[in-house]
Amino acid sequence: MSDLGEKLVGEKILTKVPAVRSTCKTWEAITKSWVMGKAAAAPHEFLGFMMMNAKVYSLRYNIGEDLVDVKEVDLLNQLEISEVYHCDGLVLCVAMDHSKLVVWNPYLYQTRWIGPRLGENFNIRDIYSIGYSDKKRDHKILRFVDDYSAPGPTHVFRSEIYEISSDSWRVLEAKPKPKWEIQIDEHQRGVSVKGNTYFFAHERYNNCADVKDFLLCFDFTKERFGPRLPLPFHSYNEDCVTLSNVRDEQLAVLFGDFASSFFEIWITLTVEPDYLSWNKFLRVETTALTLFRLDAFLGGSFFVDEENKVAVVFELDSYISISAPPPSQHTAFVFGQAGYIQSVNLGQALKLQHLSPYSGKHCQALLPPLVCSSSFRPTLVQVS
Repeated sequence: MSDLGEKLVGEKILTKVPAVRSTCKTWEAITKSWVMGKAAAAPHEFLGFMMMNAKVYSLRYNIGEDLVDVKEVDLLNQLEISEVYHCDGLVLCVAMDHSKLVVWNPYLYQTRWIGPRLGENFNIRDIYSIGYSDKKRDHKILRFVDDYSAPGPTHVFRSEIYEISSDSWRVLEAKPKPKWEIQIDEHQRGVSVKGNTYFFAHERYNNCADVKDFLLCFDFTKERFGPRLPLPFHSYNEDCVTLSNVRDEQLAVLFGDFASSFFEIWITLTVEPDYLSWNKFLRVETTALTLFRLDAFLGGSFFVDEENKVAVVFELDSYISISAPPPSQHTAFVFGQAGYIQSVNLGQALKLQHLSPYSGKHCQALLPPLVCSSSFRPTLVQVS
């Protein structure tokens, strides 16, 4: 088999008998290279996935050379997506038209298309995450329905769980509508750490400009939300707050102060469903960066390399003047302890037709790039 081509070994053989990979380092390396791109197994690189122009891309970051390289995933290029999540080697994608979900195992080259429960439809305001329970490591998808477009007694509020092992949905026990709501916009998503998902949330709108913000954890073992978890700062509506993680072991949060032109990144020292403690990782003054614009609605997806004290932040570098040339570009900005290092152009940002989570109507807009922050680790979980 060593004389066969990489494409034949990867696509025609190893996808059919994935367990055999662990018996041969060469086949293991071929598979990683085939899925993630050349030299993907190098120990000094960050490997992951991201969404850009409604498509899924593999992401490779060379720490020593500050090189960000992306490659479109052929298996998923027929699907336009609006959201992407990663947990424990599985990638969850939400279709742009919100008609279906797809869970993908890049290592096994397997996908599963998931529709809603019988008689149900997915909603533009649905919130998703992927995780697993501690005891059996059963992988699950959370669908959290909080549709306040129908106010009063018709307000829909419930949680549903999809079990990958049984290929079935079930509705969790009904709870009273909480006094909080999870932030929904084009760049804000939940992030998986140790199988649980953490969300940025705030008190429900009460005509007050100063609204309390905090984090919430959905515990996939207990299948419920935990208590409010404190942030190491207080944000306002115009500020940028985004979540990330570090090797699926620690939670990270980026806070961009719109008025003061700086951003900070904090990383947890301790992370549990009911307790967090924080340490400041990085602070960058952005006043002199003419192309870098952290916005409350259009940017700030990021990942960190804790060991080398580097953060990579993804942005639309000229979205303010989208009607005039030059066209907006997807850009990765690399920052270190001393501040800005360099930027990497990832390609032109396209105007896309999508549903607005605020109005529920179709509109054309530029969507920011979204990175699945945890470095990819292969899994043998079957999804097809």
